[in-house]
Amino acid sequence: MAKEGETTVSELVDELAAATPPEGLEIGELFDRIGREGLLIAVMLLTAPFLLPVSIPGMSPPFGALILLICLSLLTGGTLRLPRRLARLRVKRSHMTLIADKAGAMLRRLERWSKPRLAALTAARSLRAAHTLAVAASTVGMMLPLPLPFSNAISAYSILCLALGLLRRDGALVVAGYGLLAATALYLAVVYVAAFAGLRAIFGG
Repeated sequence: MAKEGETTVSELVDELAAATPPEGLEIGELFDRIGREGLLIAVMLLTAPFLLPVSIPGMSPPFGALILLICLSLLTGGTLRLPRRLARLRVKRSHMTLIADKAGAMLRRLERWSKPRLAALTAARSLRAAHTLAVAASTVGMMLPLPLPFSNAISAYSILCLALGLLRRDGALVVAGYGLLAATALYLAVVYVAAFAGLRAIFGG
């Protein structure tokens, strides 16, 4: 069972990729291996596929839904209950290997840089709840079906920074997470304004 502060996310990704059978790994089994104490680790693990410039198609809605359920569990302190359909989702071994090879390198760099600092930003329960809500907001951005480069990645890095900041009591990472959340909002605003302007130009509105 992985406990916060004992197992790094990059190590867990490597272990899961090595242990994934040829037929793939069900999400329910993945959560069983991580354990209740590792919910923030689970958030980062689910975010890992979207750290790549081009994410694996079709993964953002179910993985995003899982992260939102984790956020709800963290906010309420209740038991995490996975819907059967989500629990039975299977991650292919090739996808796990890709995540370990590509996203794992970024995770290792970020983990080496992370350390406890700016403790006031992660000490209070109310602040940790606010940061969890920020994770949820970034997850919604990650789930939007935009066929654009880095449309998922910016939100994914925001989630990663916020979750790792909470896990390691690293206020600097939390601040970076909020900065990336703001960048996500700006990016989406520009995309939608440009799309609206394009439609007006096409239809002569």
